[in-house]
Amino acid sequence: MSIIDPATVRYCLAQGMTQTELAREYGVTRQYIHKLAKQAGHEPLRTIVTENFPWPIKPEFSQNNLYQVLRVIGTFNLDPEAISDNTLRRVRAVLRKLRNFNTVIDCDPGYPAVPGLVNTAGFAYVPRAESDENFIVKIKPETRITPIGRKLWRMPEGVPGMN
Repeated sequence: MSIIDPATVRYCLAQGMTQTELAREYGVTRQYIHKLAKQAGHEPLRTIVTENFPWPIKPEFSQNNLYQVLRVIGTFNLDPEAISDNTLRRVRAVLRKLRNFNTVIDCDPGYPAVPGLVNTAGFAYVPRAESDENFIVKIKPETRITPIGRKLWRMPEGVPGMN
C-alpha cells in the first residue's frame, strides 16, 4: 500500500507544493508523484500552456527569449501566483513593448535574431493589426487559438507594476 494517494498529491499540488517537494517528503520518486498527480486529474500549468501554444515550435527555437516569455505570460494568465517577482519583471518589460509600440509577437523561422531585442531567430515583434484583437500573438491563418488559448494569449490584466 502506498504511503501517499492521488487525492493527497492533488491537494498538496493545489496548495503550492512542487512534485519534487512531495517526493522528498514522502520518500518516493518525482516520477511516482507525477503518476499519482495524473491519476488524480492534475494538469501542470506548463503542460496546459504547451498544449495550447499558438504555433508548433521546433526545438531550435525553445531558447528564444520571446518564446520563453510567451510561455510565462500564458502561465500568468492561468495562475498569476505561479510567477516569481523576478520573472514578472521580464514579463512587464515585454508587455510594455507590446503596449507602447502597438505590436504583437509573431513566430516565423525566417525572422532573424535582433541583438538586444530577440536573442535567437524565429520570433519577432510585429505591428498590431485590427484582426489581432486583444491578443499578444499575431493572428494569421496558421495561428492556432484553442478555447483555452483564448485566455492564455490575451494581454493580461492586473499585472503588478503595469500602469
